Amino acid sequence: MIHTLIFDIGNVLAAFDWRGYLEGWKLAKKEHQMVEQTLFLSPMWKEVDRGCQTDEALLAEICEKAPGYEELIRRIYGGAGIAVQEYPYAPGLLKQLKEQGYKIYILSNYGKTFYEERRPFFQFLEYTDGQVISYQEKRIKPEPEIYETLLSRYGILPEEAVFFDDLPANLEAAAKFGIHTIQVNGYESIKKGLEQFGIQIEPPV
Repeated sequence: MIHTLIFDIGNVLAAFDWRGYLEGWKLAKKEHQMVEQTLFLSPMWKEVDRGCQTDEALLAEICEKAPGYEELIRRIYGGAGIAVQEYPYAPGLLKQLKEQGYKIYILSNYGKTFYEERRPFFQFLEYTDGQVISYQEKRIKPEPEIYETLLSRYGILPEEAVFFDDLPANLEAAAKFGIHTIQVNGYESIKKGLEQFGIQIEPPV
C-alpha cells in the first residue's frame, strides 16, 4: 500500500520556463545562442544545483567561456529565479493528498540563491512533511546518495512510496531503490499516476 508521495519541483509542481525567460530579453540571435549554451544548457548549471560553489565562483567559470558577454550573462543569471512559477494546481493538489492522510515530501535539484528567492511563493510547501533540496545536501539527482538521504532521514519505505519527476534519469535512479515512479508531463499525468495506485483527486479549481 502507498503511504508516501514524493514530488520534484521543477516542471512538476512549478514551471521552469527558462526558455520563455530568455526570450523575454529579446536578444540578438548570436547573444541568445551564447547565453543559452553557456548558461542554461551548460554542465555548470547542474553545479548551481549542487551548491558546492558560490554564485560568484560559478559565474566566473561560466563567463570565461563567453568572453565579451560577462555583463549580460550576470544580469540574466541574476534574474533567472523568476523563470520558476508555481503551477496553479500545485497547492490544491498537495492539500487534497495531505487531507487523505498521505505523507508528502519534496526531492528537488535547486540552487541556494534561486530556491531561497522563490520559496516564499511556493504555497504547496505548506502541505509537505519534509524536503531534500540538492544544494543543502551537495548532491544532485540522479546521484544515489540524495535518494538515500531522503529515505533514511524520513524513514520512508521505498515500496510504500511513489516519486513524481519529469526526467527519466531521475526516475530510473529512484526505481533502483524500489520506489514506484511516475513521469510527469502535466497535471493529467499526475492524476493518472495517482489513479494507478488507487488514489483519487478532485479537479483543480
